[in-house]
Amino acid sequence: MSVFDRRNVDHQSDLDRGADNLLLEAAGIGAGESCLLIQEESEELYHHSVTSVVAGRCRDLGIDVKVMTKPLIAHADEFPADVAEQMQIYDHTIFLSRLGDYVRFLELPGSGSKITSYTYDESLLASPYATISDTLMRQLLAKLEAELMAAKTWRIVCPLGTDLEGTFCWPSQQGGADDEILVELFPTSTFKPVPCDTASGTVALSRWLMPGGSPKVEQPGIDLQETVQCRIKDGVIHDFEGPADESRRVSEHYDRISRQLGINRDRVHSWHLGIHPQTFFDHDADAEFDRWCSVSFGSPRYLHFHTCGDEPPGEVTWSLFHCSVLIDGCHFWEDGEFVWLRRADNQQLIRQYPGAEILLGRSCSIGL
Repeated sequence: MSVFDRRNVDHQSDLDRGADNLLLEAAGIGAGESCLLIQEESEELYHHSVTSVVAGRCRDLGIDVKVMTKPLIAHADEFPADVAEQMQIYDHTIFLSRLGDYVRFLELPGSGSKITSYTYDESLLASPYATISDTLMRQLLAKLEAELMAAKTWRIVCPLGTDLEGTFCWPSQQGGADDEILVELFPTSTFKPVPCDTASGTVALSRWLMPGGSPKVEQPGIDLQETVQCRIKDGVIHDFEGPADESRRVSEHYDRISRQLGINRDRVHSWHLGIHPQTFFDHDADAEFDRWCSVSFGSPRYLHFHTCGDEPPGEVTWSLFHCSVLIDGCHFWEDGEFVWLRRADNQQLIRQYPGAEILLGRSCSIGL
């Protein structure tokens, strides 16, 4: 199977395809409708050239477009009032900014679609990561989530020693509401978080602990030099084991975050991982960590947990790599590959979309 080579892209054509996929398939913008684009003030993460491409494509398609440039926020209640006002005027809102990521679990104003796009530069927008039909990706997501909703048990293992299992306990099946991502993601890249109320076992913590959403305290994350084993019972952290100094650092980090924010220190809230094998990161993750965080979660190579706090996405995120995930005893992910896609019925669906067969190859590198 051919591998996408970013050096040989018909760049403008593929940029237009990525923008069209975002505007027409993901956001579902129709003739005569309008679109609000939100970008960050700096280009530290999101390149303004991507906004220019998307805005230009809006004009080509006859879509009324407005661009707003806004600073980032630390708390959801700081969401810009002028953005909220414009969202009620424009039919659709697309965030080319971490602002959309920070509020992805919140109900935002306006009746139209709300999308946060993780295409921070032109190479992402022009690649299969963004050009594979979002209609297909949403069909696959709906199919996967239906199977997860009907399943009984899950188990996660990883090469560093993670072995955690639980039963599916969706609140919606007991008359409540699941933790849905309310700002749609582009590209479609992960599923709604799986609750961890029944989770018991061990999770191997490595590389780093990072914030789950917008940083709310000083030193919101820490780097890990050695692997620490976290023991969990019924969704509650019981202790951290391993090298004494590193285990103490992890415990003290939890103490500090939970004390400053007044939240549930030991809650293991939920987990999910990527479903888009063409998610890629061409640089070293440690050297460009903020950029890595902005796209990596879409990769099947990366599973993460939301912890520390009762509200999603929590304040401390755990990062696991090359996991195997068994659903009712069957591999859906194996050693970091989304093998569920290769099942015959899913292959048949994928082959209906030109260029989408690349989803059946190996997952791309994410800079680790």
